[in-house]
Amino acid sequence: MNNLNIIFAILIGYWLLVIFLDKHGILERYNISTFGPVLMIRTRRGQKLLEMLARPRRFWKFFGDVGIPVMLVGMFIMLMLVILTDYTMLQSLYNHAMPAPERYNAPQNIFLIPGLNEFIPLVWGVIGLVITLVVHELAHAVLCRVEGVDVKSMGLLTLIVPIGGFAEPDEEQLFGKKEESTKSATESGYDWQVSEIITVSNGISRKSRMRILVAGVMANFVVALIAFSLFFGPVVGGIAPVSGVVIASVEENSSAAQAGIKEGMAVTKVDNTTIRTVHDFYTYMAARTDTPMVISVQEGQTHKTCTIAEQDAAMRGGVTIWRVMPDSAAARANLTEGMNIIQINDTRISNTTDFVAFLNTTVPNQTVEVFFADNNSTIVKLGSSPDRSCGYMGVIAVTRLEFAGMTIGGYPAAERLHILKNIPDMMHRIEGWLFVFAMPFIGFDGSGFSGFSNTMQFYEPVGWAAGHGILVFWIANALLWTGWINFYAGLFNCLPAVPMDGGHIFRDVIHSLFGRVVSDRGAEQLSKGIAAAFAILILVSFVFMILGPYIVHGFQ
Repeated sequence: MNNLNIIFAILIGYWLLVIFLDKHGILERYNISTFGPVLMIRTRRGQKLLEMLARPRRFWKFFGDVGIPVMLVGMFIMLMLVILTDYTMLQSLYNHAMPAPERYNAPQNIFLIPGLNEFIPLVWGVIGLVITLVVHELAHAVLCRVEGVDVKSMGLLTLIVPIGGFAEPDEEQLFGKKEESTKSATESGYDWQVSEIITVSNGISRKSRMRILVAGVMANFVVALIAFSLFFGPVVGGIAPVSGVVIASVEENSSAAQAGIKEGMAVTKVDNTTIRTVHDFYTYMAARTDTPMVISVQEGQTHKTCTIAEQDAAMRGGVTIWRVMPDSAAARANLTEGMNIIQINDTRISNTTDFVAFLNTTVPNQTVEVFFADNNSTIVKLGSSPDRSCGYMGVIAVTRLEFAGMTIGGYPAAERLHILKNIPDMMHRIEGWLFVFAMPFIGFDGSGFSGFSNTMQFYEPVGWAAGHGILVFWIANALLWTGWINFYAGLFNCLPAVPMDGGHIFRDVIHSLFGRVVSDRGAEQLSKGIAAAFAILILVSFVFMILGPYIVHGFQ
């Protein structure tokens, strides 16, 4: 049973429970209503707080006025992204190159639901989502009071976990009072009765309504700006790399495992020598005498010292194939990533220097025998080097560092921290914004970036953060996800599709434009029709984005 089936099973069970509670009146007793499986948890509390927050009315009106052009820019960006994505997918469909279903286009990863979306960590995602919902709906509610609109209730939308929030304004005050009118007509001897909805009260002004509608998005963007400024500024500035050497693997029941060494730990010292890079580690190990080894490792922010016996401390030589070039001699000989080369012909290979030195003595089309650490060997007919006259195997290899039943690898701690610290300097270019938008999905190497939860062993707090330990990384994670979810939710709400805030703003803008050339009633009908068309277009686009790969490649 795959994860998607498990999720559906949980949702169905949850929905059945909601139906049972609703049927027996238990939900109504606690002022909870349902919309399918979604619960709407309402409360009237907080009215005095809203009045207090709404007192600087000039500030909030300015806040809303600034939010209108910000919303329109976000609306244009999101609409262009939808159109560009549709165009790209249609092109791939036409060229029979539709991407296969994968984690990036999986249905559960479309929504910002921690625990369901595999890119969003549960704890930090929940913190970011709750803050996003609170500031978004609170801003709507405050602007309602500023503009004289009653807030009937506030609350949360939940689908097992919170998925949204709401402030429930008095809709007649916000959008005007509407009544159904019935007219009689006669055509070809038949009498017809036509019902239509007419507006009998316009409610607040269109400008006031737009201020209220943009308030949530504007609040999300402001919170995102504050969170990102703190994260990329003082918080990341208070973190420094401590090591770029990682325990890549540990064999079960090996001497390393018995000493308490685990996969993923960072190596900080060997004996009394500080280790920061794989080169430091190899250089020290190559010159080290055969004596018991004291190795210092770090797991999270916990330091640990382990001792390796003399007979296990000798490092085994060789190189590990990291990548095989397509259509190369190695590919034709079926060499694969992860193979450990220890000898070629009669030459021992202890490191990448030996490996390159041997290849420099070969010629194109020469046949060599490659020996591996598992006592196997294979024949490889070398190709031509693209930049030298020697033979070419077509692999990228790294020095194999293995001893005591564990292997040592490199982690680019300093390089990744450098990228994070330089993101603010990229924000004047579109590439910087795209990187921030896609950072949780692509990260630094395509594997995503979820914060420092799994990598804090490679870093240490410095400067103002020194001495605060793991708290610094918790703050960093909370700020990162608070900023990113607010940024993403703000942009998503800019979509010109009702019931998104952007959809209502889009309809009001269209009404204002057409209201200059046609009657108010005609402008209202046109704005509703155009807004509905855009909503359907965007809905169909999202369905196509989600289901397109599955329709082409099949559901698995």
